[in-house]
Amino acid sequence: MKNRMTLAAALAAAALLGWFAARHHDGAAGAQTQQLQSLVTTTQQELLGHTSYTAYLTAGKETLGGQAKLLTATVMREEGVTEIINRTFLPHLTSTGTVAIWYAAEYAFGYDLRPGQFDLHATPAGIEVRVRRPALVATPAVSKLTYRVLAGGMLVDEKAAVIKLYADAADRARRQGAAMAQDPAVVALCEKKLLEFLYAFIERQPGVKVVPRITVVYR
Repeated sequence: MKNRMTLAAALAAAALLGWFAARHHDGAAGAQTQQLQSLVTTTQQELLGHTSYTAYLTAGKETLGGQAKLLTATVMREEGVTEIINRTFLPHLTSTGTVAIWYAAEYAFGYDLRPGQFDLHATPAGIEVRVRRPALVATPAVSKLTYRVLAGGMLVDEKAAVIKLYADAADRARRQGAAMAQDPAVVALCEKKLLEFLYAFIERQPGVKVVPRITVVYR
C-alpha cells in the first residue's frame, strides 16, 4: 500500500512538473513570437523609412535648382601684385613705372543647377548627384584697393588712375577665380554646401527615417 502511494505521488509530481514545463514552453514560445512580430514590424518601418527618400528625389531636384544662389560658396582672398606699367596702360602716369597693388577679392563658386544640367539618382549605395564641376558663377568683387608707385613717374590724375587699376584688378581676379575653381579645397567647399542642403531637405520629409549616403559624381 505504501509503495502504491509513493508511486502515485511520483506520478502526480511528474505530471505537475510536465504541466509547468508545458506552460513555461508555451509562455516562452509566445514571448518569442511577440518579439519576432515586433522585430518584423520595426524592420518594415525602418525599410519603409529607408526607401521613402526615393519618392522625394524629384522634389529635391526641383528645390535644389531653385536654391542655386543660396548654395554658392564664397571665398575671400587678399591679393597683391607688383607691375611694371607704362603710359599705354595707364595714361595718367608721367612715365613708365613700377606699381605695387593690393586689394581684396570675393570669389563666388557654385554648380550649374539649371534644368538638364544635373540629376539625382537612387543607387544601391544611396543617392548620386550627377553634376558638372563647380565654376566661378559671378564676376569677383574687388574692394579695398591700394597702390604705391615704387619707381618711375608720378600719377597725374589719381582718381582716373584708381578707376583703371580697379578694372585691371577685376580682370585679374576673374582669371584667378577660373583657376581657383579647380582647387580641391574650393571643390570640397562646394560639395559640402550641396550635400548639407540635400541631407537637410530629405530628412525633413514625412516618413523618412534614414537618409543614405549621398555622393557627388562629376560628369
